[in-house]
Amino acid sequence: MYKKNKKIAIYSNAWDTNAGGGITYVLALANLLTSRQFDVTVFFFETVNETELRSRYKTGDLQIKFIERKPFPLLEQLKFAFKERLYYDIVIQQSLVAPRITLVKKSYILCDFPMKKIESLSEKIRLRTWQHVIANSEFTKHWILKRWHRSAHVIYPPIENPTELPLNKNEDWVCIGRFNEGERSKRQDIVIACFIDVIRKGKTNCKLHLIGYVGDRKFVNRLKKQAEGYPIVFHENGSLETQKEILEHSAFYISACGYKIDETKQPMFVEHYGISVVEAMAHGCIPLVIGKGGHKETVDHGINGYHWNTEEALKFYIMKLLENTSELKKDMAASAYLKSKSYDFNSVKKNVKKIF
Repeated sequence: MYKKNKKIAIYSNAWDTNAGGGITYVLALANLLTSRQFDVTVFFFETVNETELRSRYKTGDLQIKFIERKPFPLLEQLKFAFKERLYYDIVIQQSLVAPRITLVKKSYILCDFPMKKIESLSEKIRLRTWQHVIANSEFTKHWILKRWHRSAHVIYPPIENPTELPLNKNEDWVCIGRFNEGERSKRQDIVIACFIDVIRKGKTNCKLHLIGYVGDRKFVNRLKKQAEGYPIVFHENGSLETQKEILEHSAFYISACGYKIDETKQPMFVEHYGISVVEAMAHGCIPLVIGKGGHKETVDHGINGYHWNTEEALKFYIMKLLENTSELKKDMAASAYLKSKSYDFNSVKKNVKKIF
């Protein structure tokens, strides 16, 4: 057991407050380590707005500091590393690539996903200065080994579970994610198209809620035009409170991230973990998710949700749930709630204790 005065520095790689799951992951880990009596400081770049950060995320009483975002040549890295070693016992750097050099004896890379292979000599040297790598899922762990040739610990981003399974459910759908186009898109257009088809088949007692930060206004405008005339509600830049309230009363959570993506060739474009899916399961939503990436870990097909890879499959599973007895939905929702407990703070805290 470490002494109470052990100091930990955690460095976020977020450029702004819209990094979503990445910021949530860093702050959750910081809170878990603080609960173990470590003296934790979380560092963000100056480009991150402190007021927005504290209002949108659960920062609590965490020590948060802001540092300049600038090029880091080798000599500057070494100077920084020497100072860091004098002050901190443990450092954790969130990174998608080989980070800068560290000289701290206990050092961890917190990797949401390894975006590229480690090939250059400089990258290899920098990577070797870090003792451990932490992945956010088994899927990410696999690609860290493949691209970085390093084994990794897995610490799932933890979620907060309601004290009991929400029971007052309607048949609404929920899709959470940033409104952006491109290969990393959450593909809300596909979710809307499937929802409209189900409505046209006579299932008119449901709504589709789309929640997310607006990263691309033109994309949102196209989605709204696609949704015209149907019970589809856009919650642009919706708060965590709004998200929680909608999840509590909705039956289904839909994720189309990774639609038509070959995860063996473009693994960076599928969900590497999918914290919103797990949060939805914690609120008794039945998840219907693309059967790729981290989704295959969190959602057990046919037990607590369904995997789908085509629009026809999504519509088939939705119709199956809507036309079947309420017992099927209750059982599956209860199974989803139970599975989510594997990712709550108490479960993840046990794993954190083993690693730190």
